[in-house]
Amino acid sequence: MQPAQLHEDNFLQILWDEETRIIGIDWKDSTLTMNDEDFRAELKLFANLVEEKKALGILVDVSSFRHRVGAEVGQWRLKNISPRYNAAGVQRFAFVFSKDSQIPPMANESSEGERFLTRAFNSREQAVAWLTE
Repeated sequence: MQPAQLHEDNFLQILWDEETRIIGIDWKDSTLTMNDEDFRAELKLFANLVEEKKALGILVDVSSFRHRVGAEVGQWRLKNISPRYNAAGVQRFAFVFSKDSQIPPMANESSEGERFLTRAFNSREQAVAWLTE
């Protein structure tokens, strides 16, 4: 089954797979022009959809993500977005990096307060397999 597109704008595409209950973000190269406020707005929009769909898995493709996130944004995300994922019932969160990327160790760790497992992969297929285990 092909995932359905829930939203698309200049910076991302949000996809939903009803069968697996996986919601995902495909970030675009145009994120090079985004600022931290744009990034926060996109995460809020995404969190709304995670809650609405009661997603069990989140798949975020960062292979084309170009924005350099400000230092304080990580703390903001932990305080404002992660609790919404927890409340929605998210169980697993997967990042997809490009095939030849070095995966940063922190991409394989859930942050404090997150009740879902977090892992990073170099292929969408591996990520989906893990999300649906």
